[in-house]
Amino acid sequence: MSSEENQLNVQGYNIVTILKRLETATSRLEDITMIQDQASKSDPRAPPPLSQLPSAPAAIGAPPTDLAVWEPTAEAKEEEPEEKAKSTVVFEEFIEEHVKAFVNRSKSLDSVVGEAAQAFYEAFQEQAKFLEIASKSKKPEMTDPAFADAVNPTNTQIQKISSVKDSNRSSKFFNHLNTLAEGAPVLGWILSPTPVSYIPDFKDSAQFWSNRIMKEFRDKDQSQVDWVKEFLGIFEPLKDYVKEYHTKGPKWNPNGKPLSEVLAGASKVPAPAVGGAPPPPPPPPPPASLFDETETKSVSNAPASGMQAVFADLNKGEAITSGLKKVDKSQMTHKNPELRKQAPVVPKKPTPPKKPSSLSSGSSVPAKKPARKELIDGSKWIIENYTRADLKGDEVQSITIEAEMHQSIFVGNCEEVTVLVKGKANAISVSNTTKCVFIIDSLISGFELIKCHKFGLQILGTVADVSIDQCDEGDLYLSQDSIDKDIQIVSSSTTALNFNVPKDGDYIELAAPEQFKHSIKDNKLVSEVLQHVA
Repeated sequence: MSSEENQLNVQGYNIVTILKRLETATSRLEDITMIQDQASKSDPRAPPPLSQLPSAPAAIGAPPTDLAVWEPTAEAKEEEPEEKAKSTVVFEEFIEEHVKAFVNRSKSLDSVVGEAAQAFYEAFQEQAKFLEIASKSKKPEMTDPAFADAVNPTNTQIQKISSVKDSNRSSKFFNHLNTLAEGAPVLGWILSPTPVSYIPDFKDSAQFWSNRIMKEFRDKDQSQVDWVKEFLGIFEPLKDYVKEYHTKGPKWNPNGKPLSEVLAGASKVPAPAVGGAPPPPPPPPPPASLFDETETKSVSNAPASGMQAVFADLNKGEAITSGLKKVDKSQMTHKNPELRKQAPVVPKKPTPPKKPSSLSSGSSVPAKKPARKELIDGSKWIIENYTRADLKGDEVQSITIEAEMHQSIFVGNCEEVTVLVKGKANAISVSNTTKCVFIIDSLISGFELIKCHKFGLQILGTVADVSIDQCDEGDLYLSQDSIDKDIQIVSSSTTALNFNVPKDGDYIELAAPEQFKHSIKDNKLVSEVLQHVA
């Protein structure tokens, strides 16, 4: 073979190799183009695929003539991160200034109080997220499931505070936990059409418990007093913020997207990297109980009782009569005439039953009637026969009623319980109670107490009049609003009655007179309070 033929063979080999490499490169470019096409369909912000780019210039080194510069589409621009609404920024500043400082003080006071305060802080954080979502969304219907999903994170943190309180009833800081639990629902202002007037109600509810802290630690521990002041100091700035930005409820965006779409965008998380570690496998099933075998053996070896004993004897067959005693014919009356001649045996005089003790006698102690809490015809609440035991022995006994303006409330025959009436009711009547406490917001009519022993009444809002008849050892805590609107209190046949009125952030006690001096002037009875001068 000549040198020219060898050269051609080598060149042919090179040509074949080059063609194969070109085919491989072309295949890879086609794959890349397909992947980019799919990516551009799912993500509008992605650059155009290679197939849509202008063709290369004809000559290497020649400048491109119509090479277009890629720009993001309008849809991609809309998905770029937006600035937060001003109302959200101001709300976050409010959280950092007022709520965060309160949380730090709570944690330095007690770990359990710090845990509840942390949930309080996180509830505010969740509400900030809700307000930002609202600023981008159209106003939804209250029945929209997306609205419930948006509000649920805040509600979860509020429930966590109540859970911490309920699981730490023996804590010496229980009043602190109650203060937080009563004040935290203030975040429900987003559900109220009049949120500005909604906020002070929960401040008053929390203040009932914070007053106990102030009374206990006023002259003992200044840090406790500061804790109360910082907590109560949250409500007024919150009210001012809501008054400025959300007077009629959360501010929605009439030009925004549907709430469900905004929530879906807010909940997106980045996908895990390709080739990342797989999620951990589920935990193995729990081991079988070590007591199963022991319990089975103990049950099988235990003597049968009840219906099990009956079936066990029936399964014996003929052996069931093996335990019976055989009776001789001489002992049978119908076989032995001599037995019939004997006088019948006189039965023994029955032993009279034991006289029941006074404690078990139905006449001395009447049977307790079942506890009852019922709304009749949608207009009248009935609360009867409640005692400490009916509320499972909780440290703080409370029966809560969400009242409406057309509803009246009757409480009777209760002992050692607290009745909390939220909202504005029509009227309340209480009869025959012992060691009960009543906490009410406002009433259209009045509050009536008859034959009540050792009672407490706290008015948070306004009440026109209070009637007290045949009661003893009562304490009334009046609100400043009720005093300003000239509340009228009428008492008769009542002893040891005290009025507590607010003054300088505390209460002062005023005792109702019990002694009167009567005289006859011009055939008329003249009565006046008898005062003892030391």
